Amino acid sequence: MNYCMVTVNTTTAGSDIVACLLIEAGSEGVSVKDSADVAELIKSDVIWDYIDESLVRDDGCVTVSGFFDENADLSPLMKELELLKERSEFDVGSLETVKSIVRSQDWENVWKQYYRPIEIGKIVIVPKWIKRERDEHIEVRIDPGMAFGTGSHETTAMCLKLLDGIDLREMAVADIGCGSGILGIAAVKLGAKKCVMTDIDQQAVQAARSNAELNGVTDRVQIICGELPETQKFDVLTANITADVLIGLSEKVGKYLVKGGKIILSGIINARADEVCAAYGRYKLLQRIKDGEWQAFAFENEEDIR
Repeated sequence: MNYCMVTVNTTTAGSDIVACLLIEAGSEGVSVKDSADVAELIKSDVIWDYIDESLVRDDGCVTVSGFFDENADLSPLMKELELLKERSEFDVGSLETVKSIVRSQDWENVWKQYYRPIEIGKIVIVPKWIKRERDEHIEVRIDPGMAFGTGSHETTAMCLKLLDGIDLREMAVADIGCGSGILGIAAVKLGAKKCVMTDIDQQAVQAARSNAELNGVTDRVQIICGELPETQKFDVLTANITADVLIGLSEKVGKYLVKGGKIILSGIINARADEVCAAYGRYKLLQRIKDGEWQAFAFENEEDIR
């Protein structure tokens, strides 16, 4: 099988939104090339023996590449990019696109170079092919495959930060829209007695199951393709999905929670954050955090909702 690689020219500010549009259009992963990231790394404490000078040039050019089936209909994506260009409140660049065919073996081997261990609080997310010396961090090993959730995206990282701030020992956790399973696996490794994970994408469910096995937590997780069973109650519920889905979930989320249960929400762009927050107005707002173009919330259920 070959892939159609779609590369979009944008800006640093526009790269996240473009990446999301590519994923929503069916991209099997995204790659972002931004010279500003290299400049930031050079200014950090990382010691460089040498570096390709061509990477240092900060010309403001950012490219985001998505990977689709060779015969995929990309016209809906093109329309979304046109709308973004017309309506964006900030500079998203030209949004010009280039299409090319990539052999599957080239993509499947090359994409791994873009992943690295990521430390988030007590957790460190480690791609399964990377060897790393053990330290005080709780290690979550992930094979990203084709499912969203590697810890590198702001929305996932914020969820992990909020989870890390809760004493999860002996708690029951639910993760709606689990993707790669990273949040549920992290929850049980942080002490939760069990986690029920759901996703409507069978590919994500399979990725979550594989990652649970990789981390040796299959006895403490239940992974469902579909919706969360209403017969169970949880101490913590996480959902890293789109604003519209989160708003719809607000009408029934309390039925899943014990009194005092926590709700962690992410995947919310700044423009929709107040709307999502208002939808959860019946719950006590514990924390609201922001990272770039994204926001996340932690709420507490103060009622016993049946």
